Amino acid sequence: MLLAAVTHLCVLFTVVNAASLSPGTCSVPDGQQWLVTRLQTQLVNSVVLQSSPDPSVLVALNLAEALDHCMKTQLIEKITETVVEKNTEEMTSGKVALYVLALQSSCENPDDVTTPENTVNLVNVLEEKTKEEINYFYDYGTLKTTYYQLALDTLALCVEKSLDVEEASIILAKAALANDLEFGGHFSVDTGAVASLALTCVSEMSKIQQSELVEVIQEALAKITKQILGEQQSNGIIGNIYSTGLAMQALSVTSEFYSPGAWSCVKTKEKVLNEISLGTFNNPAAAAQILPSLVGKTYLDVRDQTCSSGSGSTITVQYTITNDIVGPNFSYSITVNVPEGSVLLAVLNAAKCAKPNEFSFQTEQTSWGPMVVSIHKIQASTNEKTYWQFLSGETPLNRGVGDYKPVDSEHIVAIFSRY
Repeated sequence: MLLAAVTHLCVLFTVVNAASLSPGTCSVPDGQQWLVTRLQTQLVNSVVLQSSPDPSVLVALNLAEALDHCMKTQLIEKITETVVEKNTEEMTSGKVALYVLALQSSCENPDDVTTPENTVNLVNVLEEKTKEEINYFYDYGTLKTTYYQLALDTLALCVEKSLDVEEASIILAKAALANDLEFGGHFSVDTGAVASLALTCVSEMSKIQQSELVEVIQEALAKITKQILGEQQSNGIIGNIYSTGLAMQALSVTSEFYSPGAWSCVKTKEKVLNEISLGTFNNPAAAAQILPSLVGKTYLDVRDQTCSSGSGSTITVQYTITNDIVGPNFSYSITVNVPEGSVLLAVLNAAKCAKPNEFSFQTEQTSWGPMVVSIHKIQASTNEKTYWQFLSGETPLNRGVGDYKPVDSEHIVAIFSRY
């Protein structure tokens, strides 16, 4: 069942021009946009290969406007199934917060997550889990989990305009002023960055702007910003390369707290782009944290997310399935568009999305990656020595569907065969 969800996805995404984090100074040059495309393609492929999509990846892809309507619909379906079918009681508050942000960034209502079997108000779940954190803090003087989790909670509650966000933000702001945003005894750039985004969001809420909390938040933001800037390295990295993406987001919304020369967004961006070319962000979670900054977005943009689908750098692939061994025999062909750089599995998903009755398929996970074991309900069998063979034209493929990347105008053929 590990890759069963793959069969519900169809892939098409668009590459948007990167807006500047600092006006006119930090946009990705046209000549390096292919690196952003590469990162987006990598994330889309990771979603195709995963049985349950990582909510942080979905947030990043939505902020980059990297999903078409079909794929977004299928990903929302999988997120919904995960939220409803899995026990949210076992999730940390921060995990619930990420699911809230994932649904909100998809223009879905997280307080009405519904499947045919059940309905969950995920915002209420988050509010309750955040209250547990707050109560635990007042009882024991520390959090039940971490300040990183509480920062995610505060951010998601703010995006949802929850009335419960104020108390969480007070604890978060006071923790920042008390130097408690640490990990291993040292200031945590990741925690500080998410806290900065969360507190910025809260400070912009109309009801908060009229309260004394604003002053505390402003003091906390000034301190966090100074600490983040203090973690800069000479090559542009902030903290470490994996915390740099969140730091870029935070610094892009707190420029009022530092002088223009205190941070070189250009240097940081150039270092990040170089690391993409070296394959540093192959882990989907790491790529998801860096992508928003490269397209000029932060998690705060979830508040104003528009769910448009566009056309980007895509390729056209002809896909044919043929069975002449067992009845009834058939041969079906379809032409689909997928993002340039997509794996073959994306072609199968696009075909299934367009014509599910003809191009349904199933996979099984192996040590070599996903293997197609059924197409159009025709199952491969070791007893019958049958399998689905994939070819490019008339040439058998030497890589699996999770690794092979078709090129434009290629004809992929799947033939039910014997060995």
